[in-house]
Amino acid sequence: MTDMHPKAANPKEFIESKWKHAFTTFFDLDRNGLIEWKDFKDLIEVIGEVRGRRSDVFMTARLCLPDIWQKMTEAIGKEEDDIITLSDWIQLCESSKKSVREPAWQKAYVEYMFKLLDESGDHLVDQAEYVQVLGYFGVNRKDSSHCFDQFAFNHQGQLIHAIDKKKFHVLWKQFFHSEDPASPGNWLLGKKFKSQE
Repeated sequence: MTDMHPKAANPKEFIESKWKHAFTTFFDLDRNGLIEWKDFKDLIEVIGEVRGRRSDVFMTARLCLPDIWQKMTEAIGKEEDDIITLSDWIQLCESSKKSVREPAWQKAYVEYMFKLLDESGDHLVDQAEYVQVLGYFGVNRKDSSHCFDQFAFNHQGQLIHAIDKKKFHVLWKQFFHSEDPASPGNWLLGKKFKSQE
């Protein structure tokens, strides 16, 4: 009988490929192989240009991103004017996966990401919002539209037009913690990974 939920050939490699995607796409914005405070400042500027400097999400970015950076550097034992390498990032993600409680930096970041994606402020993320925001991070429209359809469905397996915060949190946790290639959360950050069908 065929296994309906095949396991990744190399679970460690599979989950690390997801962590590396998050690092290079959503944090290391200047693609220099490091996460620095400058990456966060650049993101704040991009949001200001796209959403407007009086928008709620710009104000949220200005308030939240310094706090997230402080929590990330603190979690890895670095100063705020320091850098986070890919190796540091993998260590952060591994610690988060093993932790009983969600680390402060990740809790703050997932809250922030939901607010960023929820452009209309209706406490839901629809496909148009998702595609637009992933575009800020260089994910093309075709890929992000396809990815949205892989995780936006209800308990009956029917496609839904938007996801709520609770669903987003579940998908986020699957992205960062699951080694199962069949987990819908693997698609959350706009990429199809090697072990996925």
